[in-house]
Amino acid sequence: MHTSKFNKKILLLLLYFLILSNNTVAGEYIAKLTDQIQFPTFTVFDSNEKPTILKLNDGSNKNGYVVNFWATWCVPCKKELPDLSLLDQKLEKYKIDVLTISIDKKNIKDQIIFLKKNGATNLTHYFDKKMDIFKAIKLRGVPTTILVDRTGLIVSKHEGILKWSEDLIVKEILKLLN
Repeated sequence: MHTSKFNKKILLLLLYFLILSNNTVAGEYIAKLTDQIQFPTFTVFDSNEKPTILKLNDGSNKNGYVVNFWATWCVPCKKELPDLSLLDQKLEKYKIDVLTISIDKKNIKDQIIFLKKNGATNLTHYFDKKMDIFKAIKLRGVPTTILVDRTGLIVSKHEGILKWSEDLIVKEILKLLN
């Protein structure tokens, strides 16, 4: 009987620390990189399956980009797609675009269907089956999201899922890209 009470206390204590660990400050998730590199220019495919040169320092009037790398087989990627769509809506007035880059090998039409089913219809999507960009910036897994400033510098990187549309996260993104 005493062991059961002890186990419940341990379980409650572990649950308490788990909850605390999920409520970390936004800056701890998307901190500024000390070694910033230029976003590489590569040919990828757009949603219409047309090759396009993806260049994020093209002199456009954008203030920056949130670029999410994902794949259809990645469960956390699927979970964060609707939140990235909400983030795009929140950042639109600041001239910051949210883009996705798939590293999936599936055909693009199937991936577009997947994106529509999972709440990511308002985002701009690119497809990099050879993973050229992913390899060039030495990413390790998906989902990974990077912030690219108006000059094309990668200023921040987050590996893993995040509630991107939360106000603290949005404020941190605005701070890092301005």
